[in-house]
Amino acid sequence: MIKTEIKKISNCRKELNIIMPKAEIEPIREKEVLNVRKSVQFPGFRKGKAPLSMVKKSYGQHIEAYTMETAVQKALETAVTENDLQVVGMPDPKKVDFTDDGDLSMTIEVDTYPEVELKKYKGFDFIKDKYTIEDSFIEENINRMLKQHATRVEEDGKVNEGHIVLIDMQELDSAGAPLVGKKYKDIAITIGDGRFDPELEKQIVGLEKGKAQKITKEYPKDYAQKEMAGKKEYYEITVKKIEKEELPDLNDEFVQKINPNIKTVAEFKDFVTKGIKQDYENEAENRFSQDLSQKLIEENPFDVPDALVENYLNNVVKDVKRRDPKANEQQLREYYRTDALANLKWHYIKDQIAKDEKIEVEEKDIEDFLNKIENEEVRKIYKENEAVMAEAKHSLKDRKVYDFLVANSVVNENEVKLD
Repeated sequence: MIKTEIKKISNCRKELNIIMPKAEIEPIREKEVLNVRKSVQFPGFRKGKAPLSMVKKSYGQHIEAYTMETAVQKALETAVTENDLQVVGMPDPKKVDFTDDGDLSMTIEVDTYPEVELKKYKGFDFIKDKYTIEDSFIEENINRMLKQHATRVEEDGKVNEGHIVLIDMQELDSAGAPLVGKKYKDIAITIGDGRFDPELEKQIVGLEKGKAQKITKEYPKDYAQKEMAGKKEYYEITVKKIEKEELPDLNDEFVQKINPNIKTVAEFKDFVTKGIKQDYENEAENRFSQDLSQKLIEENPFDVPDALVENYLNNVVKDVKRRDPKANEQQLREYYRTDALANLKWHYIKDQIAKDEKIEVEEKDIEDFLNKIENEEVRKIYKENEAVMAEAKHSLKDRKVYDFLVANSVVNENEVKLD
């Protein structure tokens, strides 16, 4: 009978000291001797008829190596099964020897799923944003949507704030002569959007379309780039095109074009308002959830086997490369490693909380979940597909653990006004 002693090295690593008796090793050895005899032919003997002593003498090294390898594998499998160990990654043999009695003695270290001993997960203080959305903020978002559907109308005359202009720009020397290689054509600028040089933009306002006009940029004496401090640059600007954006009228016809399910401006404003509120509520909830998970990870430290992290990263890399085949695998692994470790720790913390607090998914939870699914075909998939339902149950348990943690925390609201 195989004997196993287990020594805990860490919460996720065990040392297995295993003794496999000679009586269980001999059948493995003898079976391999017979297998070798069947496959080789010795001079003077028919294939498979050579004396066993001759086989052992000629192939003893192979037979002993096979016997040890097979015995170690069998002993390890037995130790893992009998002690209900959840091993991840490859075993790490530290010592494997035959004793004087012919028993096989081995010391093998294995990584296992983490054993989590929770220190604290209740009674923490958190801050969660609560948004108040003013009408002006809603109007600003609606105007932004109108701008996305604006049309451009070309104008003559002078450049004004809000115009979209197309210019040619020739740099000059101090005497006003053009500098070779310093002409920049067809530069598009939206006046007032803050993307162009503010001093030059200020001088472009008021320039006339079709005329070549000179402007100057002067750098302050305390300018950060010392080689430019106090210097001047000279340009000749030709405004080639002036355009003005015309926003569509906010009426029933316009909102129906954006969303056929919306019939009136009032419905549209209500739709936009609800969407903005939902977005900011989701953002606040996500930040709060991250704060919660980070706090529990900090307060309940434990190790996670590298093999689990690498398996997690394998899935991440596979998903990213499906969308971007040229993505560098090593860079992806380094980029996502910290998140992978945090997500795994959070998973095991939630799992342990569910065990400690006896949080389970009950039939009523499943019924409520299914009743919220409006599409009958989707509901049928959950009912008939065990894997899909198992994933749903996992999500439901996660939610119950999350709700439990929120109920056992102090959540202070931080009022944020959006106007």
